[in-house]
Amino acid sequence: MTDWMRRLRGAIIIVVFFSVFFYVLSLNFRPPARMDLVQRFFIESLTPVVKFVGNVTSGLEDLLAQYFWLHNLRDENQTLKNQIADLQQKVTEYREAYIENMRLRRLLDFKATIEAETVPAQVVLHDLTGWFQTLIVDKGFRDGIGPDMPVVNDEGIVGRVLDVSDRYSRILLITDPGSSVDAIVQRNRVRGILSGKDGNSCLLKYVRSNLDVQVGDLITTSGKDGVFPKGLRLGVVQGIFKDPVDLFQRIEVKPMVRLSALEELLIINRQANVPEKMVGN
Repeated sequence: MTDWMRRLRGAIIIVVFFSVFFYVLSLNFRPPARMDLVQRFFIESLTPVVKFVGNVTSGLEDLLAQYFWLHNLRDENQTLKNQIADLQQKVTEYREAYIENMRLRRLLDFKATIEAETVPAQVVLHDLTGWFQTLIVDKGFRDGIGPDMPVVNDEGIVGRVLDVSDRYSRILLITDPGSSVDAIVQRNRVRGILSGKDGNSCLLKYVRSNLDVQVGDLITTSGKDGVFPKGLRLGVVQGIFKDPVDLFQRIEVKPMVRLSALEELLIINRQANVPEKMVGN
């Protein structure tokens, strides 16, 4: 469009120029006095017209050039925005892959400490708000999974297998009120039963009021319930409440595992023997 306007302006100027030229040339054959007057009048009359046409054409050309420049700039801006969005998405994907790789590496390192067959599983459904604190994983009977098998990750105990289908299993978390694990205080071997309290904590039950339990104590599995191997981390004592008329202490325990953030885990054979060296201090 800009080239068209430029050609139009050039054509108008050429036409006007040659019109003036031939008219002036024709005046050369007339008496000098008349030629002078007409020539002067003709030139003075047409010059502003030619100048006006040139200015208008130039203004239109500049206006159109600016319009197309802004249009192209908008297209380029949108293209850059799309490219930035694509790059941000790739960064997110690469970061997600890196984080997943680190989780799997920790899980593999943890797996090497367990002297039993383990089956890695992926969490496909969280059910943390209903009557039960459960997860659904993508392993079932055909993968060798059975009820009451312990479920762990590199941070500690997750729970146990509750129900099994051909391809999926439901995991009962240690925070469910129906869960119970035979546990000990690592520091002094005081024994109790860890039960679920709610979605975020557990209770260490049946610990007499005269026994020494302190905030910050690490609670681990005792291995005496026939389900969980000995030495796996359960949680840390975060609160102790004693009632003078009550035989037992009320001990609140925060799970080691971030149950709401689980993605990968291990299902281990109940005969697994976990060395004491894997237990954190």
